[in-house]
Amino acid sequence: MNSEIITDTEYSSVRDCGRQSRRKRGGGFLKFLIPAVLLAAVLAGIFFVMHSGLLLKNRYLLSTSAEQLLRDQAPAASLKTFGADLSVITHTEDDDPSVQAHSVILCREGAAEAVYAKHALERMNPASITKVMTCLLALENADFTENWTAGQEIYVSDKDASMAGIKEGDSLTAEQVVYGLMLRSGADAANMIALHIGGGETGFVEMMNRRAAEIGCAGTHFTNTHGLTDPQHYTTAYDIYLILREAMKDPRFREIAGCVEYQADYTDIAGQPKTQKWKNTNYFLIGRAPLPEGVKIAAGKTGTTLAAGNCLALVSENPAGELFYSVTLKSPKRDILYTDAAAVLEKTIEQH
Repeated sequence: MNSEIITDTEYSSVRDCGRQSRRKRGGGFLKFLIPAVLLAAVLAGIFFVMHSGLLLKNRYLLSTSAEQLLRDQAPAASLKTFGADLSVITHTEDDDPSVQAHSVILCREGAAEAVYAKHALERMNPASITKVMTCLLALENADFTENWTAGQEIYVSDKDASMAGIKEGDSLTAEQVVYGLMLRSGADAANMIALHIGGGETGFVEMMNRRAAEIGCAGTHFTNTHGLTDPQHYTTAYDIYLILREAMKDPRFREIAGCVEYQADYTDIAGQPKTQKWKNTNYFLIGRAPLPEGVKIAAGKTGTTLAAGNCLALVSENPAGELFYSVTLKSPKRDILYTDAAAVLEKTIEQH
């Protein structure tokens, strides 16, 4: 018999012994391998934590080379955060005995801080200044050349509502409706805009609140398009500044909200020609209230209800041509409103 031939029993025994032999040799090796692996893992973990902490520290240090390189080479505009070009209220609420209005803000275009602030973050009833937001959405969403026919949406139950005099069946351009909104402060015009842009008041009000949130209005909630009194309809003087400033990005807003008088030629329900002339309700624009010398009004919106008092939002220019936004809310009387607003506008001259 060939001595190299191994029976199955013998081969099995050889294989088992081989495994046993390897296990014996491996067991001794593992005694050293496992502690070494654990030690390496611990050291790696310590290194990772220390290195990560250093990275985080360097990430937020302006003195690190990467951050400094970004600051040195990146365009300034790319580093701006949201609202970097807006004025903020950083000082104690101002008090001026010549200003009787409850809530006031004055901001210069591009300035980091508000020039003057009085209860500017307090929630207030804005009355028809609401229509600045209604106008903004019309500017952003309407085709001004499109013809709109007035329907039952023009009827407003509040007897104190100001109206543009649009009648059911009248056919006007969207542009004409917006002039009726801003100059005559028409609630009928506001509701026409809501219908043709938002499908009705509910959908349009949702758009108003969404747009307000997008531009940073933290103290605003709208329930209607025109500003008639509702306990859940409110904003702040500061938020009106934000809305006003957003609207001024469209040159048509300045043209409409700064217009003294506008003539609308359109047709009535019978297709007959109809003409209306709307005069601005802003006393500064129509010469019924004096302005500080050298100050010009670029645009504005009035608002008056029993709950809101007398209100005025303005965009003005001082003698140096610098642009200012001012909001005056809840003056006790109309003549006092313009005295208050003039006192605020005087402060624009002091900034020159």
